[in-house]
Amino acid sequence: MKRIFESIKEELSHTKTAIVAAHVDPDGDTLGSMIAMALILKKMGIKAVMYSHDGVPRAYRFLPHSDEIYDTPPKYESDLLITVDSSALCRIGDKKIPAKKIINIDHHPDNTNFGAINCVELLSAVAEIVYQLALHLKIEIDPEIATALYVSIITDTGSFKYTNTLPSTFEVATKLVKAGANPSQCAEAVYDHKTLAGIKIFARAMMGVETKKSGRLVYASVSQDLVRETHAHGEDLVGIIDHLRTIEGAEVAVMFREEMKDRIKVNFRSKGAFNVSKVAKALGGGGHVQAAGCVIEGPIEEVKKKVLDLILKEF
Repeated sequence: MKRIFESIKEELSHTKTAIVAAHVDPDGDTLGSMIAMALILKKMGIKAVMYSHDGVPRAYRFLPHSDEIYDTPPKYESDLLITVDSSALCRIGDKKIPAKKIINIDHHPDNTNFGAINCVELLSAVAEIVYQLALHLKIEIDPEIATALYVSIITDTGSFKYTNTLPSTFEVATKLVKAGANPSQCAEAVYDHKTLAGIKIFARAMMGVETKKSGRLVYASVSQDLVRETHAHGEDLVGIIDHLRTIEGAEVAVMFREEMKDRIKVNFRSKGAFNVSKVAKALGGGGHVQAAGCVIEGPIEEVKKKVLDLILKEF
């Protein structure tokens, strides 16, 4: 990464304005990495604006400077657009973001290398890359940057239990805690503040779990009617797929969510060697070997059949 970091350093040396963008339906890694990257830029005297097409989910509003994240990009042309945790440019949303050059910082194996500078490393989280970049730029990791990066790591590794957890992940996490990140406070803020609506829709989704292939494939679905009935919001559905994955004997878990009529969001998780990224990519999405997703147009029952048939063929 040293050569790429040098290219980024050179680019930043004559940058005055930058937009740092998260991906749509933002998670902890993209938000934490975006905040940390923006703080690093500001320490370098660069005017940095943070942009998230879908705003900030409630669970992450405790992060430092999360109230400074815009859901509409600035209209002026910036020197740089820096994307974090996005495998393709379309992942940051459909709004035009005027910028002279793009720096693409990511850790997905299916990244399309859409930037003028592509810093793509298969580490546990983009936070690991941003941390190493900060060291290369000789930027002090203060408690705010440390907290943002620590949250990025715990959310993308499932608190260090996913197979993407590496020796370097623990090394970086240790240094972030020493720099001021508080593990218990971060974990409580992210995982221990569920809404009543979130608990209700979780229970209803779990009651509807179905299986195929003798329990090796498990899946559940959430309709718009169920969301309305429980008064839930999109962010209340976060984490349901990870609970499906924990069912004994399950190798693949799938969550179908009806975002609107004839538009279905599909999340995949797997255990073992089953590559859900391959399935997601065939359906127009992407992701990691054990965590991926896509959006499919069509009635939910038709989408379910299409997706499940494809997975069964892979078995």
